[in-house]
Amino acid sequence: MTRDYQAMAIQAFGEPGVLKPISVAYPTVAADEVLVKVLSAAINPIDVKTRAGIGFAAEQNKHNLPLALGYDLYGEVVECGEQVSGLQGGDLVMGMVGFAAHPGTYAQYAKARDNELIKVDKENADPVLAGLCLAGLTAFQAINKLECPKSQPLYINGANGSVGSLALQIAANMGYRVIAVTRSALPQELAERFEQIGYDDFVKTPAKRYLLDVVGMEVGMHCLQGLSAQSVMVTVPTLSQAQIIAAAHEQRVQGKGVLVVKNASQLQRLYSWYCQGKLKLAHRCMPLSAAGVAHQQIEQNSSKEKVILLPWS
Repeated sequence: MTRDYQAMAIQAFGEPGVLKPISVAYPTVAADEVLVKVLSAAINPIDVKTRAGIGFAAEQNKHNLPLALGYDLYGEVVECGEQVSGLQGGDLVMGMVGFAAHPGTYAQYAKARDNELIKVDKENADPVLAGLCLAGLTAFQAINKLECPKSQPLYINGANGSVGSLALQIAANMGYRVIAVTRSALPQELAERFEQIGYDDFVKTPAKRYLLDVVGMEVGMHCLQGLSAQSVMVTVPTLSQAQIIAAAHEQRVQGKGVLVVKNASQLQRLYSWYCQGKLKLAHRCMPLSAAGVAHQQIEQNSSKEKVILLPWS
């Protein structure tokens, strides 16, 4: 086997063009680690922020450049450390790995802990599985943190985005009545399943509501106008969490933030729903070599689809 492999990495923080291919020494696997051949990776907002030098992961890695980005993967186990059980070479797996201080899935190979991965059946193998990991776990954990009674509707803004659309489906699979708060109509497949309300109508008459905010910033602040005292709001975006939570508390709304963590049992449920056709993700595939182009398109907000990266063969 070759003693080095290719990755898309940043050698400095900056614009999308800083993402360049590099050669990386083939890794040594520790006793509790798994080496995975990456068959697909997914781009998440944290990747874009890290590349630009924004946020926790950028701060933690400012002296560790060059740095391959990415946390999501679907791939094939190549090697397992001696303490790893339940996995072996040839197994197909998916997971969110290295979050948040140790990205690295924009590559031909990536190391992971066995508790970050779940097995994938060969009959359900699909590159899109990478895109369900970080975004799906974020949505899952945010819904749980909202603690919405099943007797109450659960509102989700930004429902046309990756996290929002997954959150709609996850909440419905969990038995909630879900209402999408949207600026534009949902895609037909989701529109047939979910109620929708526009932002202007949402804020017109404040009421006690349970809101999952996956947009943050000005949109999250605007949505607060639709919440009366004793409402609950969970906001996902880390850069605006503190501001939104403070504003929520001022109007006696219970504001909460969420930071995704690995959770194999939740990941297994996401995978099971996918296999049952109960969880779908709008996506498009691009070659890993075009990661910089994909980052630029995401920053320009030119597509709501999840970008799945297909590495070099």
